[in-house]
Amino acid sequence: MTRPESLKSLQEAFARAIALDDEARLLDRLAGDPAIARRGVAVYREAVRENAAAALASAYPVVARLVGDAFFGEAARRHLEAEPSASGDLNRYGDTFPAFLAGYPHAAALPWLPDIARLEWAWHEALMAADACRLDIGGLARVPQEARPCLRFDLHPSVRLVRSPWPVLAIWEANQPDRDGTPARDSGPDAVLVWREAGRVRLARLAEPEALFLERLLAGATLEAAADVPGEWDLAECLRRFAAHGILCGFGV
Repeated sequence: MTRPESLKSLQEAFARAIALDDEARLLDRLAGDPAIARRGVAVYREAVRENAAAALASAYPVVARLVGDAFFGEAARRHLEAEPSASGDLNRYGDTFPAFLAGYPHAAALPWLPDIARLEWAWHEALMAADACRLDIGGLARVPQEARPCLRFDLHPSVRLVRSPWPVLAIWEANQPDRDGTPARDSGPDAVLVWREAGRVRLARLAEPEALFLERLLAGATLEAAADVPGEWDLAECLRRFAAHGILCGFGV
């Protein structure tokens, strides 16, 4: 007696038919007129592609503006073929798009484009990140002086740092809906802090010592180790600013 095919096997065949136009192994499993089944799969495939492209356009509006609708639509289609969505939540779809653009031959003339995409995905992730309490400044002040070098800070879940040799923040700012696309700067590098504050995603360019400090905090370094970076900067002022904007949300020894 033939064992019934598993749901997982059917789902995989259906996914291949949608993402890769590989209908042959699916249609043999479907009852009824193959022509009707083929038309149904085609309708579903087109809907999936349109939804995926819309999700990418929503997550990457600056990339879409920079390259135009035709380029973006084709890139979205090729990306879906190469990287089918692994989640039923379209808000989670598109995390591999920056890496895809880095290897996309038609984007080779725009070497800064993948980093613009990385910045936009950081913005997207920051928007969806969990909430967190603000830093207990009073509690921090009560930490004994001798224990402060060993402090480790918890950062808000939305915090991201995007580095690029290109002026990605200037390009991103220039391509917001109220701007004409002309960047205020034409050179990098940029180290961009991305975070959510009071329900709004914010971006700020950091000086190199502050960027190194933030990288080390994100990696779990102690305050003493994180602050040991080259360059002239004001640690106390940086901590004050990070705390005031909700970037720091907790601490421990």
